[in-house]
Amino acid sequence: MLNCKARWILPMLAVLSMAMANLAFPQDPPKAVMAYFESSGSAHSLRTFASYLNQIPTDTFAIGPKGKISGAAPVSALKFAHSRGMQTFAVVSNFGKSGFVPFTAHHIVNNPAIRATAIQNMLAVVAAYNYSGINIDFEAVPRKDRAPFTEFIHEVAQAMRSAGYLTMVSVPAELQDNPKDSWAGAFDFKALGSEADILQVMTYDENGPWGPPGPVAGLDWVEPCAQFAASVVPASKISLGIPAYGYDWNLTKGTGVQVYWRRIPALIAKVSAVPQWDVASSSPYFSYTSASGANHVVWYENAESIPLKSALATTYDLMGVSVFALGYDDETFWEAVSSGLGTGPH
Repeated sequence: MLNCKARWILPMLAVLSMAMANLAFPQDPPKAVMAYFESSGSAHSLRTFASYLNQIPTDTFAIGPKGKISGAAPVSALKFAHSRGMQTFAVVSNFGKSGFVPFTAHHIVNNPAIRATAIQNMLAVVAAYNYSGINIDFEAVPRKDRAPFTEFIHEVAQAMRSAGYLTMVSVPAELQDNPKDSWAGAFDFKALGSEADILQVMTYDENGPWGPPGPVAGLDWVEPCAQFAASVVPASKISLGIPAYGYDWNLTKGTGVQVYWRRIPALIAKVSAVPQWDVASSSPYFSYTSASGANHVVWYENAESIPLKSALATTYDLMGVSVFALGYDDETFWEAVSSGLGTGPH
C-alpha cells in the first residue's frame, strides 16, 4: 500500500512525464480547410459549417484585359469569417461571360503597364475589405505565356508581401510538368511555388461534360497529382482541391450537367438507382434511364471517396485541402472531409 507521500509524488511524475513528451514531440498544426465562397448560395453553408473551416476565398471578382477589376465583395460573409478568425482571400479570375478568357490573361501578363495597374487594383480590393490576401485564378492561360505568367505572379507576390498580404495561386492539376500542354503548359509549378504563399491545386474535373463519362476526381488520378506537386513545391504551401459535386451525363444527347453533393441522394432515390463502386478510381457512379428514355450515368463523390482524398493532405504533409464550393455541401460532406483529415469541428 502506498504511503501518503508516494500517492502525491506518483501522479505528479505522470503529469511531468506527459509535459516532457509534449515538449519533445510537438503536435503538428491542424490542416488548413479552405472552402470557396461563390455567391449568396454559399452564405448558409459558411455559417452552418464554419466550425470545419479556417480559410475562405471569395470567388466574386473578375479582371478585364486592361487590369480593371469588376465584381463585389460579400461584405456580410467576410465580416462573419473574420469574426471566426478565418483567413480570407479575394479571388480574381479571367472568367468572362461564358468561360475563362485566354486573351485577358495574355494581355495582362505581357504588358508591364497593365500588370502594374492590375496589381494596384488587387491591392486596393484586398485593403478595402480586409482580406488576408489575393487568390489569382487565371485559367486557360496560353502555354506560350508560361514565362510572363510566372513573372506576373512574382510581381503580385512581391507587392502583396510588401503590404503584409498573402498570395495564393490556383493551378490546374498536373501529373508532370509539360510546357507544351494546351491547358496546363503555362503553369510552372516549381517557379510559382517559390513565389506564392499557397499553391491551390485544382484536383477536380478529371472528367466533365465536355468529354466521355468518368470520375470527377478519381483517387488514382488525384494522388499522383499530389505527389507531383509535392515533389517540386514545398508541401506546406499546397492546398489539395476537393470537389463537392459530380456530373450527370446524358449519354443519349451527349450532354452533361453538374450535380451538387447535397442533391445526389435525392436523385438516387428519384430514379431508383443502384450505386456502384469503381475500384480503380475509388469513385461511386450509377446509371439510370430518364422519363424521356434517355440513358444517363452519374459519377460523383460520397462518404467513402472523399475521406480517401482528404487523407492525402496528411499522407504527403500538405498545408490542407480546398473545397469547391460552399453551397454544394451538407453536413455529411464535411464529416467525410474531416474523417480523412482525422479531425472534426473546432
